[in-house]
Amino acid sequence: MDEHGMSFQMMKKKRYYNNAFYNLFTGFFFCPKIRTNVPYFGDDHMSPYDPPIVEKWVTDRLTAADILYPDQLEPEHVAEAFGVDYSLWNGITFSYRVNPDGQLYIVDNAKTSNPERRFHFFHELAHALRHAGDQRDMVETFRQAQEWDANLCAMYAAVPFHMIDFSRPYNVQSIMETFTVTKSMATKRIHDIRAKIYWESRRQYEEMVCEPAPPAYDLSEKSPETQRIMNQLKNQLERKGERLEIHDLL
Repeated sequence: MDEHGMSFQMMKKKRYYNNAFYNLFTGFFFCPKIRTNVPYFGDDHMSPYDPPIVEKWVTDRLTAADILYPDQLEPEHVAEAFGVDYSLWNGITFSYRVNPDGQLYIVDNAKTSNPERRFHFFHELAHALRHAGDQRDMVETFRQAQEWDANLCAMYAAVPFHMIDFSRPYNVQSIMETFTVTKSMATKRIHDIRAKIYWESRRQYEEMVCEPAPPAYDLSEKSPETQRIMNQLKNQLERKGERLEIHDLL
């Protein structure tokens, strides 16, 4: 321990995060590549970030369907895994069911590129798995909420969390090539991952540098006179309908 009571291991952690934050703000740590070199402290592995609810839902559904690698993200393969009847035509992408519990059909636009078809397919699949109702009869705000959710799911499905190798750097081109997505989608997902890693690193950094909470005030350890006065004060406040809370030493 040093003179301030900080262990050498804690000093190493603090120094690492100081450097990490400097690199984040200077744009080196993640830009133009996502440099997801996950920090190691001893033999402990620190997760880059915990996926939020929607991202975790997408990952859980894909892994449950045994879709584990980028080459399994072709719409035909995913459709088969989820029991979807998938086809192409020369019009806009849409999906439908004959009845609420019936077969799901997704019809994609054959005139678009493969990356665009993937996004449209995942968008429609999200509608089918997560939403209900006919958007033609919906309140506009509710329809927009469904569209926002479907777009978010499509991004997470196009570049799934569980398929990202966080031990290697990525840039826009490598994301496009690995996951067959458009440049705009690769850029958006990189910014999404970068923001999540930043906030997770900040949270862990603040946990390490924050001082521990002071010990609770234990009245039983005080002198009899102090206990008498504090109990008297407590009784007076209780008669007024108030409560005595002691947060620090007097």
